[in-house]
Amino acid sequence: MPIKKLGLFIAVLCMHLFCFLPAVSAEEAIEEVEISVLSINDFHGALSENGKNPGLAKLAAFLKEEVSKNPAGTILVSAGDMFQGTPESNMLYGQPVVEAMNELGFSAMAVGNHEFDWGIRVLKERIAQSKFPYLAANIIDKTTGKPVSFVKPYTIIEKNGVKIAVIGLATPETAFKTNPKYIRNYRFADPAKTVTKLIPEVKQQGADIIVILSHLGSEVEPLTQEVKGEAADLAHNAANMDAIISGHTHLMVDGLVNSVPIVQAAYNGRAVAEVTFTYSKNARKIVAVKTRVAELALTKLNADEKVAAIIDKAKEEVAPLKNKVLGQTVYDLQHEKFSLSVLGQWVTDSMLYKAHADIAFENGGGLRSGIPAGKITLGSLYQVVPFDNTLVTMELTGRQVMEVLEHGIDNKQIGMLQFSGLVVEVERSLPASMKITRVRLTDGSKLSLTKTYKVVINDFMAQGGDGFTVFAQGKHKMDTQIPLRDCLIEAVEKAKTLNVVEDHRFVEAFTQAKIKRPAA
Repeated sequence: MPIKKLGLFIAVLCMHLFCFLPAVSAEEAIEEVEISVLSINDFHGALSENGKNPGLAKLAAFLKEEVSKNPAGTILVSAGDMFQGTPESNMLYGQPVVEAMNELGFSAMAVGNHEFDWGIRVLKERIAQSKFPYLAANIIDKTTGKPVSFVKPYTIIEKNGVKIAVIGLATPETAFKTNPKYIRNYRFADPAKTVTKLIPEVKQQGADIIVILSHLGSEVEPLTQEVKGEAADLAHNAANMDAIISGHTHLMVDGLVNSVPIVQAAYNGRAVAEVTFTYSKNARKIVAVKTRVAELALTKLNADEKVAAIIDKAKEEVAPLKNKVLGQTVYDLQHEKFSLSVLGQWVTDSMLYKAHADIAFENGGGLRSGIPAGKITLGSLYQVVPFDNTLVTMELTGRQVMEVLEHGIDNKQIGMLQFSGLVVEVERSLPASMKITRVRLTDGSKLSLTKTYKVVINDFMAQGGDGFTVFAQGKHKMDTQIPLRDCLIEAVEKAKTLNVVEDHRFVEAFTQAKIKRPAA
């Protein structure tokens, strides 16, 4: 056969053979795909640009830009604590934050401990408003012994033909860092046991990649750069996870534990974490993983117009209340959670006066910001006390008061107990159970272990929050139903001008002192 005819014959034969081959879609033709998981955490209602906080409109612009790089392969998630923290968000119970998250197309959100701050009813309202599921596999209803029904344990999302299982976890610390009256019906199961039980279930449903979206804390040890904390514990105690997204501790984390990537994106929208998987469809496995935590302060951003409109609407709605001037303060009322603060002194003094009590206590974490010198607005006080706590009075013996002080003074986990009505002397060189060397009332009399005192606290502490279990033993307990915030509003309006400075109710001895325990 001539060469020209032979070539024509082969060409025709190939065309016929090609007709019998199955059609291959463009998606199937791609052997490897990239799946990116973008995450934020602990946003705490930081709608407006303020200092290092970029504000939600600029954060939205950054997220939209990142998603546009791989729209078919990117999912956007939150590791929790999104709503509580600013007057605009608090006064609207987080509604504008959810509206913006819906606009951005979030795929899932873990339940943080602060999601419970306004009670289960409000949390369910935010869930109903959201176009994405809230995840927490380890919140167990004590009555049924099963996961609670108002959140999902996990969700499975398909991107670029790859199924990503996102399993949600709440931090077990929610059990003592949230007002017990809102979570008394729930227990927070062990994260590792919960994940170990669920992984076979999500794999059976075809999950190719398994991501743990958690409000578990993590931190990086400065010297060794080792990742530690709840999220690291999970990586050590459970297997077959492809990444852990962390939150709760407000830190930037980007590391490996037991070959599992762990990321956390600071707080208030200051950073965005990214885990990118290269997935082989032929091998049906992850062939590469990249992680990064991008700081928004290092990126020039313009505000997203749609989200900016949501924020403007929220500001307009709350402005009449937020900007109402109640009075002024001559000096800064500073607050730091782990020390006795000027703000804490004023707050507990106000509680003491309002309740006509002998002693007042406030947990250090219950006060969320200081008040700068100048005008005090209603918005200022919403930032100081974003929780809707009420004043609770009870009678405690001096011995029980000592238990409160021993638990709350210099507590590295929950912060410093703020107090009024007492002068407390400590010697930090002594053992923990002996470091409180002397306690007097402000009238100079010694605290008697057997005498009964009227004490005022907030309802969070009254329910055992922050581990203050001794309050359960209080006699003649009464919830006054007076919001702590209203107590402070009244104090400012009555004084008109605050002239508060640090006093000497907390005395630290720097040399070994003779122990003078309260008399029996």
